[in-house]
Amino acid sequence: MRAALVRFTMLSVVALVLLTVATLVLAERIARAKALDDARIQGMGIANRLAAPLVDARVRAGEPGATDQLDTVMANRMRDGSVRHVKIWDQDGRLIWTDQTELAGRTFELDDDVTALFGTRDATAELSDLEREENVAEQGEGELLEVYAGAFDADGVPVVFEAYLSTERMEENARTIVLSFVPLIVGSLVLLLLVVLPLAVSLSRRVQRAQAERADLMRHAVLASEIERRRIAEDLHHGVVQDLAGLVYTLPTLGRHLEPDGDRAIARSLLDRATELVQRNVVALRSLMTDIYPPDLEGDGLARAVEQLAHTEAAATRLRVEIDVDPGLTLPPDTAQLAYRIVREGVRNVVKHAGATSMRIALTTDGAQVQVRVVDDGVGPGDRPGLSPEGHLGLRLLTDTLRDVGGRLEVRRTDGGGTELFARFPVSMAG
Repeated sequence: MRAALVRFTMLSVVALVLLTVATLVLAERIARAKALDDARIQGMGIANRLAAPLVDARVRAGEPGATDQLDTVMANRMRDGSVRHVKIWDQDGRLIWTDQTELAGRTFELDDDVTALFGTRDATAELSDLEREENVAEQGEGELLEVYAGAFDADGVPVVFEAYLSTERMEENARTIVLSFVPLIVGSLVLLLLVVLPLAVSLSRRVQRAQAERADLMRHAVLASEIERRRIAEDLHHGVVQDLAGLVYTLPTLGRHLEPDGDRAIARSLLDRATELVQRNVVALRSLMTDIYPPDLEGDGLARAVEQLAHTEAAATRLRVEIDVDPGLTLPPDTAQLAYRIVREGVRNVVKHAGATSMRIALTTDGAQVQVRVVDDGVGPGDRPGLSPEGHLGLRLLTDTLRDVGGRLEVRRTDGGGTELFARFPVSMAG
């Protein structure tokens, strides 16, 4: 269980880390999208309200002093560092104005998405890679936001305004998102883990308990199987094998007395004895076959099996048998098997050890509980060696099995001096 809990905790921590990383990545993407949107709005505002209205034919012609006002306005915009560089393009790809004076008047090839902005007031924004020929002066400044905005100058001539903006706003937005959401997400996950961990511990304990119960049931099944094999071997050795061995010695004697000079009365007596031995061993072998391959216990098969078991076992001792089974009793297969096993153990103890003249078997249900009783009028439990759930191996196995399924087994003296074997356990043993 400890190893399972350690694995669960480690996997939860890994999931927490992965989700945190995913949140950081998502925050960065959200911040980038917000920064680009803000950059487009800022670029269009500067282009249409400040820069383009200050461009006229004199500025386009490059006359001396024509750009003084534009120089002042743009310098003010760049002074706080939010706008790093500004360029104004005409439709021929010529730089009408730029804060980088060494590039003014030069012509460069514009990308298609930039040329598409001429004659519009649209704008595009992206994180610039600064790899184009016109970006020679900016390449040492790191990553910048690059905005292109279409506009019309003072003469109504289409121009494109280009600005490079700092990414500080984007990074600030990312930090804000991270500080806003990551603690909430991480805290929620930690809280969920704290709630789930006790449930995981409880579940692990239940699984461990179920595995232990299963191991106990397997052990009981193996021991019960071993006891059955041992009992069958003993019954065969002390019963059928010895009777057949005796029959081997009887048959030659019977043959001699069937000769013309033999004693027919002795022959008839020996033949009757041999017939009785064969009949008795046929019954014994049938009983052993039932032990090896139990009868069908579904439906009313349980009642028939109990009746057949009782009469077969009691036949040799001439016990009076009374059987009381609830009419229409139907039990799940596992429950029926356990009930039959209890009855069989009780009946055989009565036949072998009780010295009784009568026996009563009761198989009933009380709500969700099965009740099994085997009562005799023989000697009490104190007079029968080992007859207790602690001392008798078969009863001890039954006691452990019943305890595992939430039941109990008792062996007690009756008011009349006999013995009662009483078992009680759930109809449904699945829980």
